[in-house]
Amino acid sequence: MYEEGVPKNEETLVETVSYDNNEFVETYGGPEIRFSARYFLGEDFSVKASYNSTYQYIHRLSNTTTISPIDTWKLSDNNIKPQRGRQVGLGFYKNLDANIYEISLEGYYKEADNLLDFKVGSELLLNETIETETLQGDGKAYGIEFLIRKNSGRLNGWLGYTYARSFLKLDSQYAEERVNNGEFFPTNYDKPHDFSAVLNYKFTKRFSASANLSYQTGRPVTYPVARYNFNNSEYVVYSNRNEFRIPDYYRLDLGFNIEGNHKLKKLAHSFWNISVYNVLGRNNPYSVFFVTENGDLKAYQSSIFSIPVPTITYNFKF
Repeated sequence: MYEEGVPKNEETLVETVSYDNNEFVETYGGPEIRFSARYFLGEDFSVKASYNSTYQYIHRLSNTTTISPIDTWKLSDNNIKPQRGRQVGLGFYKNLDANIYEISLEGYYKEADNLLDFKVGSELLLNETIETETLQGDGKAYGIEFLIRKNSGRLNGWLGYTYARSFLKLDSQYAEERVNNGEFFPTNYDKPHDFSAVLNYKFTKRFSASANLSYQTGRPVTYPVARYNFNNSEYVVYSNRNEFRIPDYYRLDLGFNIEGNHKLKKLAHSFWNISVYNVLGRNNPYSVFFVTENGDLKAYQSSIFSIPVPTITYNFKF
C-alpha cells in the first residue's frame, strides 16, 4: 500500500499486504458494448458502421532499447487499473465486374483510458514493485484503410494501404510522473504508413507464382542526444520519448508453386513450393540499442533474417 496523493515509490510505501491462495486482490468490471450495422445503398454498394467498448485486464510493457528486447506482462491489481477503450468505425464497400473486384475504404477513431507505460529511467526486469515504475494515462488512435482485391482470373491478389496514428498522454502534477511535458506523444506502435501487396499469377493449371511486398514506417524510438560531466561522472541526455524513428521496414518475398497432376482418382494430391523470403536482403531493424565503448556511446540495431532465406516445401493431402 502507498500513501495517497503522492507518487508511488519506495519512500511512499507504507504497508506490504499478503494474500492467500485464491483470495481476491481487487475486482474490476464493466459493460462491454458491441454494435454493428450495415446498409445496402445498392446491390453492390454498402456502408457499415460500428461501435465497441472493451476492457483489458492484462498489460504489456515493452523495452526495445536493449540488446535483447523484452516484454513485461502485468495483471491489473489494486495499484494498476484495467485499460478501457472506445472505438467507432465507418466503412464503404463496393463490388465491381460481377464481384471480380472488391474495393473498401474504412476509417476509425479510438479513445482509451489507463494505458500503461513506464517512467523515465525505470527498471522493469525482475522488479517486484513494478507499480512504482509505471504510469497510466490517456490514449487515442485513428486511421483510414484502403483495400482493392481481385478475386479471380490468372492474376489475382490485393493491394492495401493504411494511414494510422496512435498516441499516449502521461500527465501529472508531479514531475517524476510526467512524460514529454504531459503532452500526447507517439506510442511504440505508431506506424503512420503501411502498404502491402499480394499478387498471384497462374501460368497453367499446375504452375503458378506469387509475390508479397510490404512496407511500414519505422517504429518510434528514443535516442540519446547529448552527454555531460558532473562530479567526475558522465551522464547521457535523451530526447523526448519516441521523438525519432528507426529506419522504415520493407520486404519482398517471391514464390513458385508446382502442383501434381489433377487426376481425380489418386491416393494423394501434392505440390511443391519454392520460395525466397526477403529477396532483396533488406536489413530491417527490429530494435535499436546503445552501448558505451571506450568512452564513446554507439548505436546498434538488431535485425532478424537480414539475408534472403530460400525454402523448398513439399505438401500433400489425401
